Amino acid sequence: MAKWFSLVAAALVAAGAAAAAVEPALTVAPPPYPREMDLPQSNYVEHCGGCHGIQGDAAPANLPTLRGRVGWFMCTPEARAYLMRLPNVARSRITDNQDLAELLNFMVFGLGGSSVPKTAKPFTADEVARERPNAYDSVSLIETRAKIVESVINRCGAPKSLRLLYPGQPKG
Repeated sequence: MAKWFSLVAAALVAAGAAAAAVEPALTVAPPPYPREMDLPQSNYVEHCGGCHGIQGDAAPANLPTLRGRVGWFMCTPEARAYLMRLPNVARSRITDNQDLAELLNFMVFGLGGSSVPKTAKPFTADEVARERPNAYDSVSLIETRAKIVESVINRCGAPKSLRLLYPGQPKG
């Protein structure tokens, strides 16, 4: 198993180098990855990395880039809840609320970089347990994200580029 983690860690480093070559405008460095990943990092790779990218950057896929941006969602209670209520989070196969909270903390504090407000507190198992039953299921995620992003821009000073799913996204 340790060998597998070492191989994944090497792939993460290689993916980071490739991502940097593709998206030079993104200046936030990915978090350093240890030779062996801990459980939250492993859970992120398994449950989130396939779509959002191993290092939080799936551009130009039509998915939100997490690296250097997801931390802004910690600046209001509504935006914070949004992260926990996303269907793939709330209905995750990770059934332990503490493990899911730790995955969210890795995502925000590990990938979010300088976008995380200094006053942001880590997610807790109790908080995740309260929000999971309120998963978004009858709303447009695009419209819901747009409303949350406008609030974060207006109330927290997030960059207007957060309206885009990823830096450099074509308008239209």
